[in-house]
Amino acid sequence: MKKNSVFNYEKSYLNSWYKLKKGFEEFYKQNGSDLSVKPAETMFLSKIYYNDGISQRELAHLLNVSEANITKTFKKLEAKDLAYKTIDEENNARRRLHLTKKGEEVFEKSTELFKNFDQLLFEGLTEAEIEKMEDQLYEIANKSLSIMEK
Repeated sequence: MKKNSVFNYEKSYLNSWYKLKKGFEEFYKQNGSDLSVKPAETMFLSKIYYNDGISQRELAHLLNVSEANITKTFKKLEAKDLAYKTIDEENNARRRLHLTKKGEEVFEKSTELFKNFDQLLFEGLTEAEIEKMEDQLYEIANKSLSIMEK
């Protein structure tokens, strides 16, 4: 007899997360090919866009990734002329991250893409329903990250 699990319950968070991820990947593939960045790179751009001059260490902390991951992804963004580094005036060993004009434009275009996806997903839902769902997902996501800290 096979055991029940989140995998065979169609409404499980795992199956829902997987479908959401796959749906967004397809939407992005169809609508974001002109952006020259992947969705994960957009998260990097967003943190730099809203925190101009952020350090690599601070960015790693915000994104819950290693500093090596930041270095690798940042090199890709630099090669695409989307971002650049400056030396921190107070600490010569620290680099501050910035977006180029092109990086800002790509990020701003990507926000429109994400907004369009949201409109399709949340069509027919009230603001209160969306806010409740976001609050619940935020709490679940933070619980998930707290597992990493143990």
